[in-house]
Amino acid sequence: MRLKSVFNYILYIALFICLSGFNGYAQKPTAKTFFDIGVENANNAEYSEAVDAFKQAIKLKPDYAEAYFNLGHSYYSLHRYTESLDAYRNAVKIRPGFEQALISLGVVSSMLGNEKEAVNAMVSAVNVNPQNAESHYTLGNLYSDLRRYQDAVESYKQALKIKPKFAEAHFHLGIAYIKLGGPMLPAAKKELEALRPLSKDLADELDSLIKSAK
Repeated sequence: MRLKSVFNYILYIALFICLSGFNGYAQKPTAKTFFDIGVENANNAEYSEAVDAFKQAIKLKPDYAEAYFNLGHSYYSLHRYTESLDAYRNAVKIRPGFEQALISLGVVSSMLGNEKEAVNAMVSAVNVNPQNAESHYTLGNLYSDLRRYQDAVESYKQALKIKPKFAEAHFHLGIAYIKLGGPMLPAAKKELEALRPLSKDLADELDSLIKSAK
């Protein structure tokens, strides 16, 4: 472990002894001990130290889904994306319904070019929480990247059903309609009108794209 992590651990044990009134023996550090240290380190942007702490937590508790999830975030912050992906995979393997881990898995999988895994993860996230507009929107973006524009349309529509003033969803839904071809341009124009009061910049960009598609 790094010096700061060791210091935090020693401080934790010292506080434990003080709070227990020196009665009996100090307990051995638990997985939660190291997890809390990792969270503190991550909050302080000390991501290498956080990695060390979360790995110690997992060593003591191999099925610690939250530790794997936070380990993934720490690796991501260090731009160690392959290791981040593995950590998110482990979090989901331990807890298949872990929504935030599924979303993170989807995002990082997409970054690394694992489109099928990315879509599967986001579909699972949507199934876990169908009322999360951001998940539907992210799934729509993944479908768009794969040129599955009709699927993208359905995902963006779901996002807007939940969050009608979701400017980015209106914008990308308009683009998906453009990609589907001429007969869908009127639908793209409807998204443009819905977008105008929400974001002038996005509306101007979508307007330009519609005019270019004519």
